[in-house]
Amino acid sequence: MIAFRKWCFMICIAMVFVILGVCPGSTQEIKGPIKIITPYAPGGSSDIVARLIADKLKDILGQTVIVENKPGAGGRIGTEYAKNQPADGSSMLVMNPALFVVSPLVYSKLAYDPDLDFKPVSQVQVYHFVLSIPANSPIKDFKGLIEWLKKNPKQANYGSPASGSLPHFFGLMIGKYAGVEMVHVSYNGSGPLITALIGGHIPMGVDTYDAQSRYHPDKIRILATAGTSRKHPDIPTFKELGYEIEGVGWNGIVVPAKTPQAIMDKLSQAIVKVVKMPEVKQKLEQIGAEATGTTAEEFARVIKQDRGRWGPIIKASGFKAD
Repeated sequence: MIAFRKWCFMICIAMVFVILGVCPGSTQEIKGPIKIITPYAPGGSSDIVARLIADKLKDILGQTVIVENKPGAGGRIGTEYAKNQPADGSSMLVMNPALFVVSPLVYSKLAYDPDLDFKPVSQVQVYHFVLSIPANSPIKDFKGLIEWLKKNPKQANYGSPASGSLPHFFGLMIGKYAGVEMVHVSYNGSGPLITALIGGHIPMGVDTYDAQSRYHPDKIRILATAGTSRKHPDIPTFKELGYEIEGVGWNGIVVPAKTPQAIMDKLSQAIVKVVKMPEVKQKLEQIGAEATGTTAEEFARVIKQDRGRWGPIIKASGFKAD
């Protein structure tokens, strides 16, 4: 009887381990080389983030870490690819709000579910959006722009680098807070938008600080930034001007949803160490970003907050990508 009870006890313990997805003697070791998947082509911010992390992570974890680019369909191909990778810590994905906040709202069919297929590990960086006008515009500041728009509502056109991008919706957010109905004009990237602004073909544009700051103030004039602090001494934030407008983009790391918690914790702690390194912070600043390095829980809250911030604007726009 005692042997039978002992056998039953061992069976119960084994079932608990199965339910928790672990087994006795399991470790936090990650087998094989680790790959960081970026769903965009080499050279962009996601790729830069992936390579910065990979370069330092290999020393912290004592394992090979490689970057795998899987571009296409605005990042959706690489994201779907990442969700189907082994959930053992050997694969991570660099993602952004376009993939986890915007796409679920503008595509009727999406091959991944941000909440069911992935778990947040850490936010790595944030970058600010800005509103700019041609340098030779008679408008001098954001207040002057609002006054001009209210007098000339038919000219309330603004450009962004792409339809369905966060700058697209950020322009609508500005219009909402300013009480002006803005009309979006899509350009094929930041370069054509800058050219249109410099040429005076469009009265204002919305893009990232990094894309436009190099042209300020000689060719275009940035009126305000959407972050919580100034990026440039003479460029105020919208909040400083009295408008509760905050819009930032970011890059973060996620893993397939069934990745064990112990491995997630290990990856999160290692990535935070990397992001806090002075040389990594400096390199991120060089591309107009701010290093963050959040915990998994903090990153999950960021994603939730951004859905609350951007969701109503995106839905109200009626924009659909398919």
